[in-house]
Amino acid sequence: MSGRAPRSPRVQVVAVGRLRPPHDAPGRLYEERLGGMLPFRADEVEPEPLQRGEARARAAEADRIRGRIARGAWRVALDPEGRQPASSEAFATWLEKHLASGRPVAFIVGGASGVDNALLAECDERLALGALTMPHQLARVVLTEQLYRAACILRGHPYPH
Repeated sequence: MSGRAPRSPRVQVVAVGRLRPPHDAPGRLYEERLGGMLPFRADEVEPEPLQRGEARARAAEADRIRGRIARGAWRVALDPEGRQPASSEAFATWLEKHLASGRPVAFIVGGASGVDNALLAECDERLALGALTMPHQLARVVLTEQLYRAACILRGHPYPH
């Protein structure tokens, strides 16, 4: 092990909670594949208990998320009200444009009750994965798979099915 600090990510996912079965295996698979194609990092923050209220939980989680976002990153929150890419190819083009800017791109995946409104307002962009509601851990897997697919498209790699 070298004494060097890890490379700054070009793409980062900051998510509330750890991946748990059945989402952990596919999530880690796509994170490893993506990390093999570009500097990538997944950061997990502790979820807040919902018993004290969802708004309070979202605010506490937002504070933890803010502390993990890569410096200077283009912040993209997953939000059902966000822009939905027209296709995987369109998402790849969007990602290529943002990576070319030199800034890291940080995707924020909220917890069980979503992303805090104040944090949403601070983000540079909101992204929807679709019109259907899905558990936040599954959203993280879908996001990471689409990031990997985008990296394959940008490199002209055949996508392994």
